Amino acid sequence: MALRDIKQRIKSIKSTKQITKAMNLVATSKLQRVKGRVISARPFLQEVRKVISSLILQTEKLENVYVEQRPVENTLIIIISGDRGLCGAYNANIIKQSIKSISERKNVKLVVLGSKAVKFFTDGEHEIVRYMTGISDKPFYDDAAQIGTLAREMFESGEVDEVFVSYTKFESMLSYKPVTESVLPIDVTQFSFKDEAQQEYYDIMEFEPKAEVILEQLLPKYINVLLFDAMLESAACELAARSASMDSATKNAEDRIEEMSLAYNRARQSVITKEIIEVVAGANALQ
Repeated sequence: MALRDIKQRIKSIKSTKQITKAMNLVATSKLQRVKGRVISARPFLQEVRKVISSLILQTEKLENVYVEQRPVENTLIIIISGDRGLCGAYNANIIKQSIKSISERKNVKLVVLGSKAVKFFTDGEHEIVRYMTGISDKPFYDDAAQIGTLAREMFESGEVDEVFVSYTKFESMLSYKPVTESVLPIDVTQFSFKDEAQQEYYDIMEFEPKAEVILEQLLPKYINVLLFDAMLESAACELAARSASMDSATKNAEDRIEEMSLAYNRARQSVITKEIIEVVAGANALQ
């Protein structure tokens, strides 16, 4: 490879490195904000579950459409993916998880969040009843409320008999896994206290109006919060994956620049050595 070609290649790699480094910094900055929202949302979700548990304990017979178990004929799966690439296997993994979840159920309808999953499932065999894009790395509660309202309406009308959400659960900066969790019907057995002191505290609480009335208002909000938490978790995972991917790309670019620089110096040294030999040979010829 000519010296000029090597030099041009080094310049091109340096330009790519600047882009990947900038993208890494942007993703890391966004991740810190979303990570804070995830950490803040988790205790709130836990407290909502505790209140619901206390209400259920004070209810003699819970009769609510959202906890109604019925034969499953139709299923709704809410899929949360990213809007952009350059985040490693993040989108591929959640799509793979979604395909697995779909294959385990019958008569599946989809609500798809994120352009990557929208593109994958469009023109597929399953109906997409709604899709949303442009919110994957910065979701808002209103977005979750829209999807929650749609899911509840479809469940209430009997259009679907169960609702699931497929998303990526954030565990740490380097650990996140795609999961599929049930949204409707609400499994009341999950609302239990592990701490006896906490249970005693909630047991002595009195509610006005009656527990059944409060549950009618609280359970729809709980579904919204559950979906919002899934959207936040997915956003954190997407940004963490992008940050790690761009950091790896930057390091690879640095390694490649070092290799190309070494090749350039060797080629340059070879050219200089060749020129010296030619000068010496010419001088010897004149003697």
